[in-house]
Amino acid sequence: MRTVMGWEHLRTPDLSGRLIVLTGGSDGLCREAALQLARWGADLVLPVRTPAKGEVVRGRIARETGREDAVRLVPLDLASMASVREGAAAIADAVGDRGIDVLVHGAGTVTRRREETADGIERALAVNALAPRLLTTMLQPLVRERIVLVGSHAHKAGRIDLTDMDFARGRWSISASYGRSKLTAMLWALDLAASLHGTGTDLQIAHPGWVLTNIQNATGSAALDALVTEVTRPIAMPAARGAESVLFAATQLLPPGSYVGPDGPMGNRGRPTLLRRSDAANDLALARRVTEWADRRIAAT
Repeated sequence: MRTVMGWEHLRTPDLSGRLIVLTGGSDGLCREAALQLARWGADLVLPVRTPAKGEVVRGRIARETGREDAVRLVPLDLASMASVREGAAAIADAVGDRGIDVLVHGAGTVTRRREETADGIERALAVNALAPRLLTTMLQPLVRERIVLVGSHAHKAGRIDLTDMDFARGRWSISASYGRSKLTAMLWALDLAASLHGTGTDLQIAHPGWVLTNIQNATGSAALDALVTEVTRPIAMPAARGAESVLFAATQLLPPGSYVGPDGPMGNRGRPTLLRRSDAANDLALARRVTEWADRRIAAT
């Protein structure tokens, strides 16, 4: 019996005939997730910011699976709400009456300094939290089975301030920005998971662990980025291992609204299991307020 993700009791999924929309699939751990999902038989729609990188992944999947039509690419830039709206419409056209079995939000960013998008939103907050919220809202009527959000244990360092979510007045730092963006995303996901109860569609959150990808190169110094990579290499996982939590969340039978990640110390590495999130990330009242704030902010763009 073939097993999956190191767990002896998990059979390899058969995703033949299933359609999965996956953001972030042209790079890093979500590229590895896309490759594995296609090997298991899934058809993919990959929203991509850089079409050339998407074409590389599409070509590799075609070669490995022998299915030339396994992947469709859709242009979409998560830093632009207009692009998200256009991309969502293009995805809906691409899937047609077939619908979407699983929607996976895998793309993310870390910025080296405080930046704003063209919509006037702090960039990490826009890309990691608000754009996935908008894309989910637009595609949710097409999703039949599951929505997966790639979260992060960094949410535990995040703090919500609904009067200054963009750090326009408060002190900005890489950790504060990334932590807030991930906590914001996990809170609207918590609210959505509660609203999906009984609909036949559920939502899962995946924490990949500490993974060696480009997202960690955020210090602004090539030398320091290299040092961080080398120092953390003993505890970090390669992208293919980091993808396991995403794959687990996308394909396995789980309690609705679960938080999945590595079973090792501090959730840095290991095999996927159910994890404990912060008290703030479990606060349904806060989740409702954050969702309402997010929807108002998106509507203003």
